[in-house]
Amino acid sequence: MRQVGTPRPDFAFLALAKDCAATIPPFLELLQTLRRSGSSVAAFVGENGSRDGTQALLDQAQRRGELILVPTAFMASEPERLRRMALGRQRLKSELEASGLEPRVVCVLDIDNVIAVPPPIPALLAAAAKLDRPGVFGVSASSRPHYYDLLAYEDEHRSFTTLLDELAINRSGIVQYYRFFRSRIYPHQRALTSDREISCASTFNGLCLYRAETYRLGSYRQAGPVICEHLVFNRRLAALTGGAMLIDPDLVLRTPRDHAEQSFLPFAWRRFRKLISQPRPRHISLPNLPAE
Repeated sequence: MRQVGTPRPDFAFLALAKDCAATIPPFLELLQTLRRSGSSVAAFVGENGSRDGTQALLDQAQRRGELILVPTAFMASEPERLRRMALGRQRLKSELEASGLEPRVVCVLDIDNVIAVPPPIPALLAAAAKLDRPGVFGVSASSRPHYYDLLAYEDEHRSFTTLLDELAINRSGIVQYYRFFRSRIYPHQRALTSDREISCASTFNGLCLYRAETYRLGSYRQAGPVICEHLVFNRRLAALTGGAMLIDPDLVLRTPRDHAEQSFLPFAWRRFRKLISQPRPRHISLPNLPAE
């Protein structure tokens, strides 16, 4: 429990970090700008075996009192990526609960290239205020030029729980693979990009806000077929609260370059570079997945 006299943070940020040294500075600037605006902020970051200086930057930030670094090296022992991410997110949630800080709003976010250009503070505060609406348990960012995070999305008409299997089936040739993106992925990404709020059962898209009392009810733990950890979490909150989530068109991130819609030649070149960067791959990494 929170100690008497301990200030209650307005926001608690929860993020996993791997090989994102280039975007740690804008993430820290987001925290500092929010603090300068008058909000109290706590941040918990789990580092997961980075090779590019991420660990050193986070260590420095912890020494300055800007965040709490959470050991998540145990994630490396889990070979399945989505289950590994679920374990890391659950550890961050447990660390927040053990801290006794009791924030008003929990912000779960990625601090890779999706946060290279952080959202404006007024937009973040306005999105948090939408959590006070009846029946709303979470608010996610949108992104431009398009919404990208299909794995975490679900509504009464659309779900993408089979998308990884479909990607694997269509991955045998670059032309077939590109046609799959053109027919199955890009149209849905465009459809979920709107100037109006979109109500749904699950979303993430790089940054998502929850009222802390509601966030506490959820769990990223998975049983059965492995699916996106955010989808697992949000389904449980939807079932418990009977509420919905919103994609906020005014809370805008930049679509990560590796998730953006591309013409064939840039798509093929990015694919080729990914292949040659892995000298002895046991499997081929799938695109359009949020980074760790």
